[in-house]
Amino acid sequence: MRVLFLLLIISLSILSTSSLAQETAETLTLDKAIEIALENNPSLEASRATVDVMKARVQGARSDLFPQIESRFIYPFVGTESGVSLDQLIWDFGQTSNIIKATKAQVKSSEYDKKASREDIILDTKVAYYTVLTQKRIVEASEKRVIENERRLEQAEVFYKVGRISKIEVTKAKLNLGNARLNLMTAKSNLEKAKLQLSTAMGMLGDFNYELEDMLEYIIIDVNPEQAINKAFEQRPELDSLEAKKVAMKANLKASKQEFYPTIFGRTAYRIKGEGATQPGFIAGIGVQFPIFEGFSTLSDINEAKANLRRSQADIEFMKGQILSEVKQSYLNLRLSEESIKVTETSRTSAEENLELVRERYRLGRASAIELAEAEALYASTNADFLQAIYNYKIAVAQLERAIGEEL
Repeated sequence: MRVLFLLLIISLSILSTSSLAQETAETLTLDKAIEIALENNPSLEASRATVDVMKARVQGARSDLFPQIESRFIYPFVGTESGVSLDQLIWDFGQTSNIIKATKAQVKSSEYDKKASREDIILDTKVAYYTVLTQKRIVEASEKRVIENERRLEQAEVFYKVGRISKIEVTKAKLNLGNARLNLMTAKSNLEKAKLQLSTAMGMLGDFNYELEDMLEYIIIDVNPEQAINKAFEQRPELDSLEAKKVAMKANLKASKQEFYPTIFGRTAYRIKGEGATQPGFIAGIGVQFPIFEGFSTLSDINEAKANLRRSQADIEFMKGQILSEVKQSYLNLRLSEESIKVTETSRTSAEENLELVRERYRLGRASAIELAEAEALYASTNADFLQAIYNYKIAVAQLERAIGEEL
């Protein structure tokens, strides 16, 4: 009696623990997952930081337009000049203005990169979300297949004992059951990997304690490939980023060429008198600084700027080719997923009809438990294939939207 009482207590505690875990599992919608990802994903924060870095460089480039004030105090004041001086740039033939233009273009480029990072996070979250839902269905189908093979093994062992089948049939049944269990373990492992991928996309640390919301509704989208490619060329932030970098490279090239020109500046200085110092206490004037020879450093800067400009143009052409490939591949995946939905839906309907017939026959005593398990496993498998086709279609839509740069 004590043993039975202990077993009852343990069972109740396990049931209460599992029910509590089910109650604490929060339902996670796709929109909520995307919202969490955009708040927590570190790559987006890195993109924001890059934008701030570029803005700081703009401020640094602009600083040359403001007065430069310096002070020097030496004690004792014997034959030395101590005081305060102010230099103001008057004209450098556009060198500073081109440097400012280049840094501003880099800011725009980093902002487009941030937008691209944001869209990548949204796509990764969608793909991971749909993958978790798909793997969950595959696990359910694999569990049904294990149950079917367990019943087949039980039947084979009974038939072997009464001499109706040979030992090799029992061995085959055990092998099939082992493969089914291995497939179930693989499916569960893939489900955990998908959850980890979703957690990573959402920028989450710790255990994944969410129940995802099934999203079985879908709309067949009609897309013109040529129009999609043209839209992608107009709207992809990666291409805009490279165009902004090209503007920056052009401005850098101009600034490098202008290093050959003189710089006109104004200077004002006030000297604190010291013993033996003969310079006037206050001076003001305009000066011109001519670069004569700097060890070919200016020529090197020009050659580097030219090479960077050529590389930026090559990067633009490469990106256009990559965008073209992405749009076409995403479109083909979309059409393939659409056909896959039709095929798997037909298979699922047939399996569902077969399951209803077997259930009725089993109720009337005309079908065995193995036949019922087989029909249930077949339906679970075809249903998982159908749902996987739907989620693959949703993934294809998301990938095409990312390739084009707009929602369809």
